[in-house]
Amino acid sequence: MSEIQDRILRIETDMTYLQDMVQQLNDIVTQQQALVSKLEKQNEVLAKRVEELDTEARPNRRPPHY
Repeated sequence: MSEIQDRILRIETDMTYLQDMVQQLNDIVTQQQALVSKLEKQNEVLAKRVEELDTEARPNRRPPHY
């Protein structure tokens, strides 16, 4: 093979590896985004529950120093 053909073959090989790596990274990012979305929803639910519990724990009455 000529030098140019060797270079083209190396470039094509590298490109194939890079395309595979990009696909793997895309899959990971997609999974992480799904997890982040799930955790954000859980955080909202828990924040609401904490707020409700806080409201229930403190009835509307005067502080003891009055």
